[in-house]
Amino acid sequence: MLSPNTILRERYRIIHQLGHGGMGAVYQAMDENLSCVVAVKETFATTDEQRRAFRREAELLANLTHPTLPRVMDHFTQGKGQFLVMQFVPGHDLAELLELREQPFAVAKVLDWADQILDALEELHSSNPPVIHRDIKPSNLKVTPRGRILLLDFGLAKGFAGQMSTADADSHGKSIYGYTPNYAPIEQVRGAGTDPRSDLYSLAATLWTLLTARVPPDAVTRMAEIGEGNDDPLIAAHQINSQIPASVSSALNRALTVNRNQRFDSAVELRQALHAIRDLEVEHETLQKNAREHSLPSALPATPPLGSTVITPEPSPLPPATALGSTIGSPQPDLRKPAATDRSVETMRVASPPNVPSFDGRSVAVTAASIPPQEDKPKTSPKILALVVATVLIIGAIGIALAVWRPWVPSLQSTKNSSATTDDSGSTGIAANRTAPDDMVYVPGGTFTMGRDTGDAAERPSHHVAVAPFFIDKASVTRQDYNKFNRSALPTSHKAFFGNTVTGVTWDLAKRYCEWAGKRLPTEEEWEFAARGTDNRIYPWGNDWQYRPQGNVSPFGIFAMVGNGWQWTASDFVAYPGGQLPGDLPIGPLKVIRGGNFDSDQNQATTTYRRGYPGSGNYDYSNTTFRCVKDVK
Repeated sequence: MLSPNTILRERYRIIHQLGHGGMGAVYQAMDENLSCVVAVKETFATTDEQRRAFRREAELLANLTHPTLPRVMDHFTQGKGQFLVMQFVPGHDLAELLELREQPFAVAKVLDWADQILDALEELHSSNPPVIHRDIKPSNLKVTPRGRILLLDFGLAKGFAGQMSTADADSHGKSIYGYTPNYAPIEQVRGAGTDPRSDLYSLAATLWTLLTARVPPDAVTRMAEIGEGNDDPLIAAHQINSQIPASVSSALNRALTVNRNQRFDSAVELRQALHAIRDLEVEHETLQKNAREHSLPSALPATPPLGSTVITPEPSPLPPATALGSTIGSPQPDLRKPAATDRSVETMRVASPPNVPSFDGRSVAVTAASIPPQEDKPKTSPKILALVVATVLIIGAIGIALAVWRPWVPSLQSTKNSSATTDDSGSTGIAANRTAPDDMVYVPGGTFTMGRDTGDAAERPSHHVAVAPFFIDKASVTRQDYNKFNRSALPTSHKAFFGNTVTGVTWDLAKRYCEWAGKRLPTEEEWEFAARGTDNRIYPWGNDWQYRPQGNVSPFGIFAMVGNGWQWTASDFVAYPGGQLPGDLPIGPLKVIRGGNFDSDQNQATTTYRRGYPGSGNYDYSNTTFRCVKDVK
C-alpha cells in the first residue's frame, strides 16, 4: 500500500487511499504537473496474465472518448507496481447515495441514466473485438455535478471483477478477477463466457436496484428455484415501487432473464425499447396536462387500456426484498421508508414496449393500436382557443410590466451566494460542489509547504503536500452542538467545557461526534492547509505574532485555528519523511493535536506546531477540542 505524500513518476503525489482489495488499490492523488486531482489505480498482479490484463484495460480505456466513461491519463510501471491514472470523480457512488436516501430514485432520473449508460455500452460493444465491462453495479456509477452519469471501474479496489476485457476467442470472455454475485449473469458465474448481453443483465439488475432500493437475488439462486419448478424469486420492480410503470418493469425482466438467449440482443435494442416507453410517457403526460390546463375532456379513455398500470399518488407499502448490503439467502426486510411520490413520474402509465415479455413470460407488443391515433385526439373548440389566446396575452402583458418594474431585484442581489464561479460547462453560476453547508467554509485543494525547518523536531523537515478540496467548520464545535450529540449518543452527561467551545473531549468522542454529524475529523494536512493557506503563514493572520490585522482568522475565513484549544486531527503522530519525533512521548499510539491552547506561546500557537496525545485513557483532556470537515461532493 502507498502512504500519503508518496510521489509516483516524479509527478503524482498520493493524498489518501480510496479503497483496496485482494487485487489492488485506488488512491486519490494530486497531479503536480497539471495541478489537478486524479485517481491512481494500483494492481497487485503477480502473474504475467494479470499484468497483461491490467495493461490491456489501460489501452482500451485510453482509446475510448465517450463522456460516460472515465478518462485515462497515464499508465506506467514503477518498481514492482503497475499504475493507471484516471479521471477522479468526487462524491458518493450510487450505492452510497441509495443508502443515504433510504428510498428509490425517481423513475425519470433512472431512465435518463440508463440512456447514457446504454449509449456508452453501444460504443464498447461495437468495438472490434467487443469490450465487455463485466461489473456494472451501483457502486461503479457516479454522477458529476452537472448530472452526467459516469461508469467507473473500481471493482479491482474492492476485490471484484473490475477489469474491462475483450470477448475474444482466447479469453472466452472470462474475467480473471471474479464478479459481483447479485449483478452477474449466470454465464459469468459459471465461467461460460460473457458477451454484450451479459452487460445488459448487469445493467438491468443495477436499474432494478436504483428503482427499488433493493438488491436483486443472484442468478444462481434464481436458476435453482426455477429449475425446481418454483416461481422466479425476482420480484417485478413495479410490484415493489408503485411509481414504476409496468412497461419499464417488463423491459427489465426481459434483460434479467436467466437464459441469455431470451434477453435483448444488444444495447441498441434495449435503448430503443426504453425510448419507446419514454416517448409514450411524454405523449401521455402532455395530453393529461393539456386536459387539466384547458379544462378539456381527458385525452385518455376513462378505463385504462389493456396492459397499462394505474399509478396512484400515494405509494403502497413495499413487499419484502433483499436489503442493501445483505448477504445472499438472508431475509428480505421492508425499506425503512416507502418510495416517495415523484410527481414527474406519477402519471407514467403505458403499455409494454415492442417485443417485451411481461413478468409471467407472455409477449406483449406495442402496436399502433395501443397508441392513441392522432385523429382521435380531442379538438379544441374555437371559443376555448380564443380564451386561451386571450389569457396568454394578459399574462404576457403582466410579465412585461414586471420586467420593467422589478422591486425585488435589490433584495435578490443582496442575497446572492458569494461562491459564484464558472462550472465545467463554461457558464457562470453557483457551483454546487463548492457551496459550503451552514457554519462551514470551502477550502480549495492545492499543494502547499507543510511544516517548517526552524520549528520543533516534529515540525521538520518542511515538505510539499497536496490536499483535495474540502469543507471545514468555521469554528470549533460548541458545547450546545456537542450536548445534542451527548444526549442522543452518550449515556452520561459530559460537563468539561471552557467558554462556548466544548473542551475535555477525547479523540474517540471527537471522532464519534463527527460521524454522528455526518462529517469526519480533518487530517493534519487538511488542518494545516486550512490554517496557513497557500502562502505558508506561520500564524493564520500572517507571520508576525503581535500584528493581527484581521484577528485570529485564517486565509480562508476560518476562526480560531490557533490559541482556543488543542484541536484533534484524524492523523497518527508519526515523523515526517526524513524527520524524527522528540523523545519522552506518552506510551502507546498517539493522535496529532494542533493549534495550541489559550495560554500557548508564539512557538506553539502556530500553523505548523504538532503534538502527539493519546486518543483515550486516563489523561487530562481539559484543553482539547475539535472541529469537523466534510468531503466535497
